Amino acid sequence: VECNQVRSIFQLEIMMNSTTRLFGLALLILSFGGILAGCSGRQAMLSRASIPTFFSDEIKKEIKGVTKTVVSINSNIKYEIQKFHYERVNGRFVPDPRSHLRYKLANNGVNGTTVETEDKTLSGGGLILNFEPVASRYIILTSNHLVAPQDTTDIYYLDEYGQNTDVLFARYIVKNVDILVRGDSNWRAEAKLIISEEIEDLAIIESQTNNLLGVEFHNRVGFDLDLGWGDWVFLFGFPKGVKQISGGWVSESPYPSTLTVDAVVRFGFSGGPVFALAGDPAKLDFVGVIKSVPRSTLDFIAPAVAWPMGYGLAPEDISDLVVKKEIMVEYGTAYFVSPKTLQRFFNTNRNAIERAGVRLPPKYYGEKEPARLPGQN
Repeated sequence: VECNQVRSIFQLEIMMNSTTRLFGLALLILSFGGILAGCSGRQAMLSRASIPTFFSDEIKKEIKGVTKTVVSINSNIKYEIQKFHYERVNGRFVPDPRSHLRYKLANNGVNGTTVETEDKTLSGGGLILNFEPVASRYIILTSNHLVAPQDTTDIYYLDEYGQNTDVLFARYIVKNVDILVRGDSNWRAEAKLIISEEIEDLAIIESQTNNLLGVEFHNRVGFDLDLGWGDWVFLFGFPKGVKQISGGWVSESPYPSTLTVDAVVRFGFSGGPVFALAGDPAKLDFVGVIKSVPRSTLDFIAPAVAWPMGYGLAPEDISDLVVKKEIMVEYGTAYFVSPKTLQRFFNTNRNAIERAGVRLPPKYYGEKEPARLPGQN
């Protein structure tokens, strides 16, 4: 059976009604999976996104291989929180041109400001770009927002439409960030930031440890893959600290330097690598880093301190109620940094990377690997 005949059969299958489509697709996978794998040239390249390849033992072996290059990253962040307390008249803030916050501060704390601390943990993934055995040093690529949070974040009071007002409620100031890397062996190691790129949301960290974290990524980097509508990609992340794989179809993104994928992802996938099948035989090329997922916020009223279950509210308890926010993930869509953006990131920061004493393989700069001498591993 020729490849064009296979395509005709798939076109026929697409015209089937929804009731028989799944059954027909299953039969096609069983009958023509081997035929599609044999198509050559451009047809073989296009097969990287075809469903039948997902079930082959070769692809399963590929997936198991790259899982060893993916590590968990946790950032423990210590914040200093400055909360501002204002005088109110009839429930309204009192303007004060002499105040640096534009409104008259109350007598709470020092100059109307109270200070407290809070610890937060961000979780995600990363890809081992390089391992230096002599120095026992791992070089890892991840998301910038995961390991280099914004130094200062201002939170404002909201109006009745949920929009920010000009009244500052609190200021979060990062005082310390501890980065920990964990591999499949569950060994943990400290890491430090080498390169931070806020706009593209990419970062490189290094971890020097004698503990085994994983292995270096040896496959190709797919800078030359023109990913777009209809391509399939695999994604790795660590929701709730557990390594998981997901996947989905690629679409164009409304945001620059990114692509969209209809994968089921959640918190913990940030910084995780994205792979696409390419070549003959098919291999998993590194093509992106998970950047974000669409999310919304749920505003609700709750007590400032915990009340016991079944507690009955009294009128005097109203003063203890505050408006809180909960971030809600909108499942089914994720955005990842595109291959071309990855290449630009590596080339733009090459000097800084090398000044840090890091020598990445040439493939990360779009260059060919040097030829190996006979007998060289």
